[in-house]
Amino acid sequence: MRKSILALLLTAAPIPAMADGWPSDTIRIVVGFTPGGSSDLVARLLAPIISADLGTNVIVENMPGAASTIAAASVSKADADGYTFFLSNVSANGIAPFTYSDLGYDPVADFDDVTILGYIPAVLLASNASSTETLEDFIAEAKASPDGILFGSGGHGTMNHVSGELLKLSAGLNMEHVAYKGSAEAMNDLLAGVIDYQIDALTQNVGQINAGAIKALAITTPERSPAAPEIPTFVELGLPDVVAFNWVGLSAPGGTPDEIIQRFYEASHKAMQDPEIKAQFENWGMFHIDSTPAEAEAFVSAEVAKWGNVVASAGAFD
Repeated sequence: MRKSILALLLTAAPIPAMADGWPSDTIRIVVGFTPGGSSDLVARLLAPIISADLGTNVIVENMPGAASTIAAASVSKADADGYTFFLSNVSANGIAPFTYSDLGYDPVADFDDVTILGYIPAVLLASNASSTETLEDFIAEAKASPDGILFGSGGHGTMNHVSGELLKLSAGLNMEHVAYKGSAEAMNDLLAGVIDYQIDALTQNVGQINAGAIKALAITTPERSPAAPEIPTFVELGLPDVVAFNWVGLSAPGGTPDEIIQRFYEASHKAMQDPEIKAQFENWGMFHIDSTPAEAEAFVSAEVAKWGNVVASAGAFD
């Protein structure tokens, strides 16, 4: 099912002879977010298994800021010698080219993608202070409101923000975005009834949803999440275009030798087959992809094209 989502039926090439002496030094996986977040946890979960497989130290280095574009720019300019990798993601590698005027890198030309590891759905949330109980209620309110309804997210240009813009375009709604410094700040206002709606990653909100503190209206993936199977998808509720993947992957600086890309993919693939990692992904509500380098390259290119169209049409980033 994950492969059908990618719609990429490419096969991996045979592994050629390894570049001389690689790896002979510590390998860095650079994460563009603070320690303890979902992206950081994914990297730290995989690093020990990759390290054991390659026979060298693999460390996680956090370089947060600007929706992880600071880290992406740094890795894009690093030596293409197989010792620096980026925990690529939809914000830095799919959306940022259209929301930052001077990004400093090209997410397609300046990276060699190793794999897409998995993705987390975004979810449209409603405050308990709101009378809205279903997506149908939300759409009716948005269409009836002369001034537009407000929805919050953890920042301007994030996947959660542009998912809201995609919903706005697809359903013809009157919606206005409220950008917060982070998802936690937006959630505080949602719980307090300051805003009625928020779009955020599903994983970090399952507890609040199950406790009845907030209401979940729909998620952005084509299928329901095992972590919250009671929440319907936008697709099944009649909005087939509202599909958005909050994905993470592994990428290297452009020009990294093919044999290193392939070998690092083999090591990450081995890690992704570990039962404990599969179980942890499920606990987080994260869908398992584990794509090949060829599939990852095509997937990122498709994401760039998709979000470029959304941002150009939304008028929220002018």
